[in-house]
Amino acid sequence: MNLRRKIAVLVSALALSVGGGVLAAPPAAADEPCASNKLCLYRSTLYRTMEFSTGSVSHCWWLPDYNLGPHPWSGIVSYRNNLSVKATLWWVYQDDWNATALATISPGSHSSDTQGGHFAFDYSKAICTGDAKPWNHIAL
Repeated sequence: MNLRRKIAVLVSALALSVGGGVLAAPPAAADEPCASNKLCLYRSTLYRTMEFSTGSVSHCWWLPDYNLGPHPWSGIVSYRNNLSVKATLWWVYQDDWNATALATISPGSHSSDTQGGHFAFDYSKAICTGDAKPWNHIAL
């Protein structure tokens, strides 16, 4: 083979190997796993950008502490509840400690995209597992 053909074959082989490597690359945004005994809350769709995870079955947390509070933060965009108890989303009025339950996440439930105008996931201020109530667990 002459030199030009050798170079052409080499360039073709490199192009195929580089192109094949690009096609076989893993996805850039893979979901983040949630353990079997945890509640996991994510700031992005498809279980990406986990901001909160707990295995507690009777406690409450202030969502803004985890970048999941009401707008202008993004709220809870996807979730997995692998706990054996429900998780309740709460709106809490800070001035007088009145609280309103907005939604319940059942044991074993999940959503890869809560967006679409669901008020509870966009605007909740607290989340409690089991029968816990925010006024018993969160100090403002």
